[in-house]
Amino acid sequence: MESISTNFMELIRKLEQAFDISSPERVILLILDVAIVAVIAYYIYRLVVQTRAGQIFKGFLIILLIQGLARMLDLPILTFISETFVIHGITLIIVVFQPELRSALEKIGRKNISLLFDFDDKLRDKQVVSEIVKAVEIMSLKKIGALIVIEQSTKINDIIREGVDLSAKVSSELIQTIFNPRTPLHDGAIIIKNNEIKAAKCVLPLASENMVPSDVGTRHRAAIGMSEVSDAIVIVVSEETGIISFVEDGKMKRNLTGDKLTSILVRTLDNNRERVSVAKAKEKLKLSRKDKHQE
Repeated sequence: MESISTNFMELIRKLEQAFDISSPERVILLILDVAIVAVIAYYIYRLVVQTRAGQIFKGFLIILLIQGLARMLDLPILTFISETFVIHGITLIIVVFQPELRSALEKIGRKNISLLFDFDDKLRDKQVVSEIVKAVEIMSLKKIGALIVIEQSTKINDIIREGVDLSAKVSSELIQTIFNPRTPLHDGAIIIKNNEIKAAKCVLPLASENMVPSDVGTRHRAAIGMSEVSDAIVIVVSEETGIISFVEDGKMKRNLTGDKLTSILVRTLDNNRERVSVAKAKEKLKLSRKDKHQE
């Protein structure tokens, strides 16, 4: 018990040295130190978790925790085994997962510094928008009909359930493949939710005849109908003319270029995120006031 107490006190002393807050400067440096380490650790975790090494990485963290516990409790056999495993385990991981680690480092080298720590949902929105617009522009040139729905605040799970489940990453290639007339999924719409293609071949509600211009077809009727029953935004590519249209709140903007569509989508998604944030803040304030009133 004396050795356990000694190890524990030694750990406390080391923590005190590491977290020295004897002056304002030390406090600032400590906060900066912790923040940098946290950001680096988070980004490394994100890189690793996307590879086959993800599960081994989690197991390795468990071994490190066991090693720390064994040292603190002064368990010599467990300490020796865990330390030996950690020393040789690092080498083993580097050798076995060399391709994945090389790929991860290449990603870091290729990325812009602003993309290195892309925690912001707005950045992911822009990446998704880029893939959508790229696909839409190509399909417009080839006159391939397309119907793309992006869910906003109003949940449209009933329509998603009626379609073919995909839950796939948004990519230009996948969108073009889905709407290729030779594929079985090209009829209907795809639904994008939380930056994922959740489903394809979805059937949308149609707007009434008098709400739709006479020179457009069923896809545009479905787009307007979808935007009338929810706050979803819809992109349409005409099969006959290749014209790109954007539909929101029952209103349709036609003859859009790729740049114009990008601008509209980014602005619309940003505005929706702000509305959701404000709504959540109001809800929290409402609950807080309710709790105080009950007290």
